[in-house]
Amino acid sequence: MRIASTGKEVKKKRRTVDKLTMVRGIVIPVDWDKEGNALAVAISSPDEQEYLIEQDEKGKELIGLIRQEVEVSGMVRKANKDRKTITVKSCRLKTSENH
Repeated sequence: MRIASTGKEVKKKRRTVDKLTMVRGIVIPVDWDKEGNALAVAISSPDEQEYLIEQDEKGKELIGLIRQEVEVSGMVRKANKDRKTITVKSCRLKTSENH
């Protein structure tokens, strides 16, 4: 049987366990088209960290929330050097009532 070798291959590919992380901050544009429309956004947190938003279906929804304060729950990964990327699972717009 070769079940053991298959299990080891899966473990090697999955080096870290993904866990849900909550990020709060302001949605900021980070990439634009020729007309100046935002193509990609990030969350700028109060501790001056920047989290690039994964451009999947949920992530693209945040383009409409530029300059708004949000609370995003998702999977955070290190992209390169000091940059982090978050895959959005849920997003909540912060309002003055829920600060």
